[in-house]
Amino acid sequence: MRGFLASFSILLLASCKSVGQIETPVEIIQGQSAGYVLIPTDNLDSGYLITQDNARFLVYGLPYVDEDTEINVKGRAILINYSDYGESRIEIDNESLVNPSLEDRERASGEYLKVLSITKGSSAQFDQDFNFITPVNAVITSRFGKRRFINGNPRSPHMGLDIRGAVGTPIVAPKRGKVVLAESHFYSGNIVIIDHGGGLFTSFSHLDSFKVELGDIVDQGQEFAFVGSTGRVTGPHLHWVVYLNGNRINPELLVELELAQD
Repeated sequence: MRGFLASFSILLLASCKSVGQIETPVEIIQGQSAGYVLIPTDNLDSGYLITQDNARFLVYGLPYVDEDTEINVKGRAILINYSDYGESRIEIDNESLVNPSLEDRERASGEYLKVLSITKGSSAQFDQDFNFITPVNAVITSRFGKRRFINGNPRSPHMGLDIRGAVGTPIVAPKRGKVVLAESHFYSGNIVIIDHGGGLFTSFSHLDSFKVELGDIVDQGQEFAFVGSTGRVTGPHLHWVVYLNGNRINPELLVELELAQD
């Protein structure tokens, strides 16, 4: 499980005490922005749960933050450390994709809300591990989390991972799961979302085509779609997003991929 040691560390701090009281250690779990942490548990029945080294853990996806932030999850304090993911600047000639019409904006908004609703759900897990394989065995062309500028204008951060691939390159499922979305969207182009259970989802955008339907079960390593350049893109590639408990987390923590060299 790549990123386990980096994302799961525990800092013991002494709690404040009043006069006459004994200091009691308070457990604070630390993780990075848009990373994940493992929370020890023996009494939870919801969320993405795994067993490792004879112990039970909740795998919890952390939000993307602009500064160090402390949150509370299931009674545990979690310190999310800010990460500087850098920035990305791209140029898009198709003005209708940069500044879409009202009709296209309404369509895109509806599609966004549909994806949001799907990825906030939770179903039965297909397995009890957090092990992934890469959907395309290639190099990263745009890293997760970069601040984006399109034609010089600031936009939302890049909350997925772009992986190189020529049109028609096969894409395989990184984990076993169920297809819960397979359609065409304005920005994402042809898109497939797989539900792995426990609030864990993976999304694949800009596909040339896909060969699955709603409700299909795909095994880890099973070919289900092909790299393309549909939607708002500057060229063919796979845009891979990982959702965990409603937060988009960094796929680079899950698989071993090299960064493309300029």
